Amino acid sequence: MLFGKYINKYYKKYWYLLLGVILVAVFVDVIQLFVPQIIGSIVKAMGEKGDPQAFITNTMSEKLKTLNLPFYASSFTFAMISIAVIAFFLFLGRCLWRLFAARLGGNIARDMRRELFAHIQTLSLDFYRDKKVGGLLSYFTNDINDIQMVFREGFIFLIDLVFLGTMCYINMSILSPLLALCTGLPLIIFTLCGGYVGKIESEKYKLSSDAFEKMSDYTEESLQGFSVVKAFRRENKQCETFSILAGDAMSKNIVYHTYSAWIDAMINIVISIVFVLLAALGSFALLNPSSPFRGNIQYVGDLITFYGYNDSLIWPMIAGGLLINDISIGRGAYKRIASIFSIESSIKEKDNLPSRDHVSGDIEFRNLSFSYRDKSVMALDDISFHVKPGMVVGIVGKTGSGKSTIPTLLLKLENVKDKSIFIDGADINDWKKEDLRKHIALVNQESFLFSGTIIDSVSFAKEEKPDTEKVIECCKFASIDEDIQGFEKGYLTEVGEKGTSLSGGQRQRISIARAIYSDPDVLILDDSLSAVDAETEKNILKSIREQKEKKLTTFVITHRISAIKDADLIIVLDSGKLIGIGKHEQLEKTCNFYKKLCMLQDLEKEVN
Repeated sequence: MLFGKYINKYYKKYWYLLLGVILVAVFVDVIQLFVPQIIGSIVKAMGEKGDPQAFITNTMSEKLKTLNLPFYASSFTFAMISIAVIAFFLFLGRCLWRLFAARLGGNIARDMRRELFAHIQTLSLDFYRDKKVGGLLSYFTNDINDIQMVFREGFIFLIDLVFLGTMCYINMSILSPLLALCTGLPLIIFTLCGGYVGKIESEKYKLSSDAFEKMSDYTEESLQGFSVVKAFRRENKQCETFSILAGDAMSKNIVYHTYSAWIDAMINIVISIVFVLLAALGSFALLNPSSPFRGNIQYVGDLITFYGYNDSLIWPMIAGGLLINDISIGRGAYKRIASIFSIESSIKEKDNLPSRDHVSGDIEFRNLSFSYRDKSVMALDDISFHVKPGMVVGIVGKTGSGKSTIPTLLLKLENVKDKSIFIDGADINDWKKEDLRKHIALVNQESFLFSGTIIDSVSFAKEEKPDTEKVIECCKFASIDEDIQGFEKGYLTEVGEKGTSLSGGQRQRISIARAIYSDPDVLILDDSLSAVDAETEKNILKSIREQKEKKLTTFVITHRISAIKDADLIIVLDSGKLIGIGKHEQLEKTCNFYKKLCMLQDLEKEVN
């Protein structure tokens, strides 16, 4: 079965369901072994004494004594009642083990999905740069479904293979040891080869799953960017690429299923050969008393009983093949899931850090230099500045100058060296990332809204029931209240997937309202005013300045000088370097880049 670091705990957690599967499956296997004995006894009684009618009417009890029949087959009435009782308990037992097995597999699949989802929430941005959404979804669907299948079916197959197969072989050996060896040896050899066969099948399954993941990645990306595809008339090219990926997934899937089909075919061939061999040797033994294959087979009924045990042995061998297939698939799926569980967040924290329930907003960068892991160029180079609580700080610079790296570091989304960033006088590495993210609110340029109503979107940051009055207050802060009041359903308007029912500016303002609803101590607007008009921008900035009494430290990252003109401190970046710092009037005199930027934007206003 499946064993590994991330799955062993479920055996302990759901031991009672596993025990239920084992006990019921063993019970079913035991009682079904009575069926060949009963059928063989009926044939023996009716055939050997030559009076079937007397047996059926229960009038040949004296003659039956010489046949040593079991009590449950000593008369036709007992035999029929015995078969009916066995059939009832077989039905009940199979229902029960299916119930236990389904609950076992379902519970494990549910827990693994929960843990996998929780785990990927803890991973850093590097993970999401490497993994695409479509590929991640295949882990939650295909792979976990395959593991669920192993626990839902695998234990039944294993019990039938080991217990039922062993009991059948023992009973066959009692009747004729040599005949049992001749018929059972090929099946035993085939089962022993299952490990090697399963390893190859598992590798083929993993290749098939990886190809499906690539196709899912591409599909998800294409559907998300369908407007860009249509705008550039790339439908045909997208379809061509998808056809290539789908063809690759299909070919690898065909290779896997072809291999699996060959295994099934070989199992059926072996079973057929064994059956023919049994029929020939058994008949020969019955006709020749001196045959070494005869053993304890004295009557036709004994041979029928032997055939019955062999028929019961066929299913364990088929179950062995199915078990090889399920475990091969399950191992391939588990390897893929384990590869995700084994990834640790690149954000390292010290042990036993104290919890902090407030950020005053005193933030200092001291000679900070930082580069992203996959890049050699410094994103920020020797940056130093000090922000006091309640200040409004503007950050401006060209694209790629390192502006957005500052909030990334403040939220501990990347590792920084000790003694390079201080928050409230303490090194940022002495803060828990959960505490920082609880008290620092970030609004990105690409505002992402989850499906639901506007109330749900604004109150997203809080787990408790939404406070409608507070939602309205935050929307007024973000200058979106009037727009919402104009909607037919007001604050109960559905925003759609990713906020598609709203304009870009409306999404940005609802994102700002969402950030304010979280009661932050520090607010970071990362180019999140780019889609609003000048008047709306002015109103939002006015709302921010009115928060000075609450000591809300605010960073406004932007390309527009108008958005930071009245800021308490303006930071000018270029290629990761700090080239200017001060207020607007001061920078117009001391920073050529800032001065040029002001002139260009003033000229743009005149042209417009």
